[in-house]
Amino acid sequence: MSKNDHRSRRVAAGFAAVAVGGAVFLGAIPAQAQDGVGSEGVIGGWSESTGTVDGAGTGMSVLAVNHRGAAEKKTISGTTHKRSHGWTTWAGVQHYTRARLEHGSSIIADSGRKWGKSGTEAVTVWKPYRPNRPGNGVGTAKTYYGR
Repeated sequence: MSKNDHRSRRVAAGFAAVAVGGAVFLGAIPAQAQDGVGSEGVIGGWSESTGTVDGAGTGMSVLAVNHRGAAEKKTISGTTHKRSHGWTTWAGVQHYTRARLEHGSSIIADSGRKWGKSGTEAVTVWKPYRPNRPGNGVGTAKTYYGR
């Protein structure tokens, strides 16, 4: 990796590996990675609408982050429900994973930040899913990770 390569990212079907070099990465966090009020510490995330993980550098020496998100559906009492589910692996680093169902600037369900070292998992509650309603019935599944 050259001195000017501050990060490396591999994206495939909602999975990503982010390697951060010793230099500071200067840039904005992508819109998909902003988790609204209290977004301090957000480094990256996954969005159901794009199916990809976005991440920004942290300025720390070589760390590997693996983040994955999923929109899950199941039938409860004859009604389809949906939830957001996120996983982050960041070996030896105190971090969090957060899962949300979002519609525009509204938060329909929020797991809160689930903190841990090495591996973390966050999941929202199940919400009734009505795909014929505006906003896809219950919103878009998104997940976030950070320090």
